[in-house]
Amino acid sequence: MRKAILVTSFGTSHKDTREKCLDSIQKEVEAKYGTENVERAYTSGVVRRIVERKEGIHIFDQEEGLEALKNKGYDEIITMSLHILDGIEYSKLNNKYGKISKPLLATDEDFKKVVSNEEFNNLEGNDAIVFMGHGSESAADSTYQRLQEEYVKAGKDNIFIATVEGEVTIEDVIQRLKGRGFRKILLKPFMIVAGDHAKNDMASDEDDSWKTVLENEGYEVTPLLKGMGEYEFIREMFMDKLEEVY
Repeated sequence: MRKAILVTSFGTSHKDTREKCLDSIQKEVEAKYGTENVERAYTSGVVRRIVERKEGIHIFDQEEGLEALKNKGYDEIITMSLHILDGIEYSKLNNKYGKISKPLLATDEDFKKVVSNEEFNNLEGNDAIVFMGHGSESAADSTYQRLQEEYVKAGKDNIFIATVEGEVTIEDVIQRLKGRGFRKILLKPFMIVAGDHAKNDMASDEDDSWKTVLENEGYEVTPLLKGMGEYEFIREMFMDKLEEVY
């Protein structure tokens, strides 16, 4: 049986972080499994249209990617998910030609790996970290609260998770920061890429960016535009999940 892999993410229209994060993961997949039998797909139609308009590159959606690999003669097509949680985007994935790997935070061990990684959770000389998660309108949004609980359990109660579109907002986190004596805050994306949300909603000088909102509360804020895909241990976690279903 001939096997192929479709590396599938939400996608990003920002070329810099695409190369550092999504392309880096795909290169690791190709190095291990081959190049001819590996394709990529983005689940976001908006992102695909922007990339095609700006760069002239057509990126498959998952359905197109599956059919393209099927037409190449592959019998089993594994969808490698680069999603963080089992939310709306992950639930759209189709398993008609093969299995789908699990999202980043799927097991107790996954949470432990993220919470315990020293490089990822390095304060970089700051007093606290505030992570920006995307958030979800589905029940999977509770994954962020679970992650927060795991940080507290691990004694890292100066690391906070807020979301752009989920239940826990930056305003909620500001209430938790108050009275703790923190002065310097490190802002980081809890997203595979440091794309539109990270650059604009998190790190920009716009009036409603998280950086500005925190500065208005008196904090000294350092944004770090580094997508999770740039961390070796995160790439390893995704590779392990692919191995489980391959």
